[in-house]
Amino acid sequence: MATLAELAALVGGAVLGDGGTAIEGAAGLDGLRPGVITLGATDQAIAAALQGPAAAVIVPERVTELAKPGIRAVNPRLAFAQILTYFAPQVTCVPGVHPTAVIGKNFRDGGCQVGPLVYIGNEVSIGRGTILHPGAVIGDRVTIGANSIIHSNVVIRAECRIGDRVEIHDGTVIGADGFGYVTVEGRHYKVPQLGIVVIEDEVEIGANSAIDRATTHVTLVKRGTKIDNQVMIGHNSSIGEHNMICGQAAMAGSSIVGDRVTLAARAGLTGHQEIGHDSVIAACAKVIGNLPPGSFVSGDPARPHQKTMRIQASLSRLPDLVKEVRELRKLVQELREEQGKRD
Repeated sequence: MATLAELAALVGGAVLGDGGTAIEGAAGLDGLRPGVITLGATDQAIAAALQGPAAAVIVPERVTELAKPGIRAVNPRLAFAQILTYFAPQVTCVPGVHPTAVIGKNFRDGGCQVGPLVYIGNEVSIGRGTILHPGAVIGDRVTIGANSIIHSNVVIRAECRIGDRVEIHDGTVIGADGFGYVTVEGRHYKVPQLGIVVIEDEVEIGANSAIDRATTHVTLVKRGTKIDNQVMIGHNSSIGEHNMICGQAAMAGSSIVGDRVTLAARAGLTGHQEIGHDSVIAACAKVIGNLPPGSFVSGDPARPHQKTMRIQASLSRLPDLVKEVRELRKLVQELREEQGKRD
């Protein structure tokens, strides 16, 4: 429970109406109930919020009057996220090792929580406040920093390094062998994958994703990058800071991605490519070459987005163009036949 004024101070916003209004939670427009605060980022959303039972509304700074109490915020969506965080259940580390966990030799426990049926190999180091949920598997010589969360059935294979405040969701595999083979006379000879994966601080990785270990050096995910569910990152890749990599995106080995890049759902890189800072790769786009900083591409193969839109607009006209070409062919044939009669 909090007052509207307290929440406004939390998000750096200004109160509209009664700052003493009691707020017991936050909800979206599809889950409104008395006592909650909701998000009105657009005029349409504000109108819907005012008609519902919510106690208060978060609105943009341009809104100066409101029929309900509210908070004016520079970035209403960020304010809503901060308030959701305030009301979210707190995850607290309870240091200790569950009796069903299997612990290898020379475990360096900085004050972590090890849940039921967790496996920890030899020479592992885990920092203070980190939580390992049931069924996690931590390979030999893995290092995990402080205040990280490793969810159930995550596998972190040997020698990989995980930073501070990292969250890895259920079923993800960090450090499986890279897909490396030499093909001779139709047969595939496996190239040993002797490198590691390094995940820097404040990275979040969704469920059932895979980040492969490098052949001889490092597959790297830098600070602050957020990775969605079912994402594949190939061996030897380097992912920059604060990227957004959405569901089912994939990049083949040795991809180099700059900072603040967005890969939308099912976007793909063919590997050995460099993607410049601040680029956006649209959903389902397939990138087959390097991209300079600030690119916005879409399509298969990926092209500048405006060009892709022009191509799509042209495609919608194809049936009429085909009809027109048939009519022109018929007319040309008739003219030829008429000319033949004259000759």
